[in-house]
Amino acid sequence: MHGRSFLLSPLSHHHSMKIQHTTINSKNLSLSSSAGMLIMEKTGGVGNNKMIRKPLVQNSGIIKTFFVMAFCHCSVTLLCINVMFDLLFLGFPLFIFHKFGFVSKKNFFKLSSSLINWTTPIVYGIPMVFSGTQIFVDNIDILLSSKESDSLLLSNHGSRIDWMVAMLVGHLRQVGDHSTVACRVGFVCEALIQFMPFIGWYRKIVCNDIFVSRSFVKDEMTIKNNIKEFHQESEKNRMLFLSPEGVIVDHGEKDIMYIQACMEFAKSNDIKPFDYVLTPRYKGTKCLLSQVEKNNGPIVSVCLAFVRDGKLLNCKLLSPERVVPDIYDLNQGIAGSPVSIYIHLRTIQVDDKSAFDAKTVLLTEYAWKDSVLREWESRLRYPNNNTKQQQQQQHNRFSKLEVCRMAIVLNHILHVALIMMVSVVLSFGHVVFLIKICVAMFWCIATTHTIGWLANQSSMESVPFETGIKAAITFVSSFWRSARSRIAEE
Repeated sequence: MHGRSFLLSPLSHHHSMKIQHTTINSKNLSLSSSAGMLIMEKTGGVGNNKMIRKPLVQNSGIIKTFFVMAFCHCSVTLLCINVMFDLLFLGFPLFIFHKFGFVSKKNFFKLSSSLINWTTPIVYGIPMVFSGTQIFVDNIDILLSSKESDSLLLSNHGSRIDWMVAMLVGHLRQVGDHSTVACRVGFVCEALIQFMPFIGWYRKIVCNDIFVSRSFVKDEMTIKNNIKEFHQESEKNRMLFLSPEGVIVDHGEKDIMYIQACMEFAKSNDIKPFDYVLTPRYKGTKCLLSQVEKNNGPIVSVCLAFVRDGKLLNCKLLSPERVVPDIYDLNQGIAGSPVSIYIHLRTIQVDDKSAFDAKTVLLTEYAWKDSVLREWESRLRYPNNNTKQQQQQQHNRFSKLEVCRMAIVLNHILHVALIMMVSVVLSFGHVVFLIKICVAMFWCIATTHTIGWLANQSSMESVPFETGIKAAITFVSSFWRSARSRIAEE
């Protein structure tokens, strides 16, 4: 669907709720349910909701935009080259040896966890450390317990880089004054992600993420088997991260229709409609509880708030000021306006799995997340309403997560040295081949992102190439629907 990113947790939609021919009066929309998904059909016009094109770089002229975007494309190119190398020369051989029985399942998980630890700093290094991004957490104890046992994290989905936040947090070996472990982080992902170049392939082949297709009949066994296999064969804990919202909405017409549908669903359940988060999809959540059964790990409700230049980026869903942060937004922090990410955590108590009411629990948690973001926007929008004491108390609530920059620099240097060494061997002493690959990768990334930005009206880069690929899918889908319509008319 145009303008949406389905990076995390596309579980069966809205508890298989059947809404048939319900009318949203303000927009004159008819809602129907099909295959467990809400499908909105325009019956009388939604007004002139035209998506406003977001600038490539906020508050910048042409020259600054050119150099900042060149840096962003270089950053994504470096990410792709390094991940491609790790996948082709380390991950893929490991996968093949495992499939042919030379490496046991237990050793595959052990070695792949080591490989993930080697690759992870490459993924978050530039966008989340060297571009000025700062990350804060309000409860270190919950974070530590999540890293030190098999845990389940249920987050809001206000950005396209939630997964990168989770990877950084999972990779940390020091949280505040506490030493901890670098845990393995897994995701519940849309099936399409596994086909995305480099990051998607890596997540599929090396990371053994859970890829789902939004049909709960199909997804339930996929989820159960993945969790069961990991618990049986892996000696390492896994933090399983997902967003029950399942989708990200932008500012397009269909996105607005979806937001309205979520609000109508909340009303139908006697709940005040959420302004900052979508209603969660709760089918599948009960199945995921097996993730924490092995060592009684925590189930954690996560609310992420993204702040830049004193403004909440993931503000009200229907606000034209709302920004959905992606990789490019983080990289653009190098120009002087970095993003600060605030992580709110609280545990969800489940005493009796058989009596677990996913609908009630998730709607309660999303009401909390909505209130957290509402408080953030109120405090940032009206700072004079807060006393200095209140501002200090708010500041003291959070602990800054510090990353060892030297370790990340060393990791990047070792990656580059290893790639150059292999390139020299394969090209018989010449590095021209490597340079050509880097230049070709840069132009491919720059071209696909720019074309995708023109088509989508905004950057949608949760993983490299996604902006361009989603634009191409939207174009092909639109062309195919038009062709079918013309054939039907004939």
